[in-house]
Amino acid sequence: MDQEQVFYICPICFRVCEIEAECHEHLMVLCETGHPGDERRKPVSDQFGNLASRAPRWYLEAVRKEIKK
Repeated sequence: MDQEQVFYICPICFRVCEIEAECHEHLMVLCETGHPGDERRKPVSDQFGNLASRAPRWYLEAVRKEIKK
């Protein structure tokens, strides 16, 4: 069974939808969370285990892709 979740999120207010929609005059960002246990579900940390961000990797990847467009 595939447990990877795919959804759209507004990076401004964090509204979530199952289909692409517009929010705050912009299209929402596509997010692919990965499977349970996937490193992308964990927050980013440095080699010492200190958190660089509380956001999971899948969110940072999705927002970064949107910025590069």
